[in-house]
Amino acid sequence: MLILPEYGRVLGLYPGDSDENVFWTNPALATAESANAYFHGDGWRNPGGDRTWLAPEIELFIGDLARPGETYAVPATLDPGQWRVEGGTRGLQLKNESVVQLKRSGRDIPFAITKQVRMAANPLCDLKLDLSYAGYEVTTMLELDEERADSLPARLSVWNLIQLPRPGHMIVPTYRRAVPQTVFGEVPPADLALADHALVWNMPDAGGNAKLSLKADVLTGRAGYLYRSCQDADIWNLAVRNFAVNPSGDYVDALWDDPADTGYAFQACAVNEGDETFNELEYHAPAAVTVPGQNRVCDQSQLWAFRGGFANIATVAEHLLGTRPF
Repeated sequence: MLILPEYGRVLGLYPGDSDENVFWTNPALATAESANAYFHGDGWRNPGGDRTWLAPEIELFIGDLARPGETYAVPATLDPGQWRVEGGTRGLQLKNESVVQLKRSGRDIPFAITKQVRMAANPLCDLKLDLSYAGYEVTTMLELDEERADSLPARLSVWNLIQLPRPGHMIVPTYRRAVPQTVFGEVPPADLALADHALVWNMPDAGGNAKLSLKADVLTGRAGYLYRSCQDADIWNLAVRNFAVNPSGDYVDALWDDPADTGYAFQACAVNEGDETFNELEYHAPAAVTVPGQNRVCDQSQLWAFRGGFANIATVAEHLLGTRPF
């Protein structure tokens, strides 16, 4: 596992003895010279991997909801943030303390994000499958500054995501047939398969930016992404994120065109912008609120990554996601 502490990210995950990263990383990181130039360039930098932002997106990232694409900006206090390494008893601990601004009201909200990262055991080790494995667990604590009782409470939540190579197949187990909502872009109907207990988005190499969102009540708390190895077409990768879902929780992320429509806890996103071509598996946690007793939340998730032949990878998908791909 490779961690980029200055960005608070898990940047690399390598099953077995392979040097092939499970995650997408920016091509600019290919050499020390290009990476140095990239990180010292202007504007927001996206190195890739597994990152933590805060939601709701429309309040923290979009200046004008009538022009979301033109006014979208990543707050520097979130990414790269001001991360520092702290001593931890359960793996590596990282902390980012700063302030974010709510776009609609202009209010500044002080926050602290603490992340603990440690290795996670293979959940299917008893199956004795001929596969390589790597995994880790992330515990994320969000704490907001308490405010006066007469202030309108602000609600912010942890938003974790991993970036993965294209093309691939996003597999989301559900309790019933899901009704995904489009956040932006277009998803061709032929690329989307909806069954009674799973959503599969076949995410091709071509195509533009698009994002789908699902509400908490339909989610089982797992999602996977399946794709071929870039080094060997006979080898497949399956990354599975295991995350907590509370249908009674306060999920504050909303659709861009309907800020009142909240409750979304999972998103899949396709990105195709020049050298930045990847897919994202995203999840949200219930919100913390800027009032005493509600200003702190703790989220825990696991990332399990498997690599090997398709038959064994399909067995993993069946056990962990409840469905065999294809």
